[in-house]
Amino acid sequence: MRLHRCAEIGCHELIKLGFDYCDKHYQSRMNSYRDRLKQSQELKSQTLRGKREKLEYNRNYNETIRPELGHEFYQTKQWERISEYIKQRDMYTSSVNGRVYGKGDLIVDHLVPRRLLKTSAEQYDVSNLWLLTRSQHNHKTAIENKMSDNKLKHLSRDWWIKVLKD
Repeated sequence: MRLHRCAEIGCHELIKLGFDYCDKHYQSRMNSYRDRLKQSQELKSQTLRGKREKLEYNRNYNETIRPELGHEFYQTKQWERISEYIKQRDMYTSSVNGRVYGKGDLIVDHLVPRRLLKTSAEQYDVSNLWLLTRSQHNHKTAIENKMSDNKLKHLSRDWWIKVLKD
C-alpha cells in the first residue's frame, strides 16, 4: 500500500493516497470551514438580500414541504395561542441553555413527539411543551429519528437537556 505525508506543514503522519490530510488535521480544517461558513451565513442574513432570500425559502418551505409532512397542525389558531402562551410562560428563555432570545428565535417543541400522542388533548398539553432554539430543535429531531418510538415515550426533560447541551 502506497502512503504519503499529510499536507499540513510540519505534520509527518503517513496517510493513504487519495487523502490530503491526516484525521487530526482534516477535522481541524473542517471545523474551521464550518465556523467560517456559519459566520458568512450570519453576515448574509443581516443584509436585505439575505433577509429576502431567507423569507422566500421559508415561504416556499411552508407552501410545499410542510403540508406533505402533516404540519397543518401548526397553522391552527389553537396552536398559535398555545405557542404564544408557552413563550410567555417561559419568558422567551431556552429550556436547554437558559438564555433569553428574541420573539422569532425560539420554537415550541413537544418533549414526547406529537406523532406518538393519540388525542388532541395530549398534543396541546402544556406540560409536554418547551422552548428550543432552531439548532437545538434540529438536533433533537435528528436524535428522535434514530430512536424507537417506545424509548421516545419514556425520555425525561432532564435527559434531553443533558443531551442537547453537549
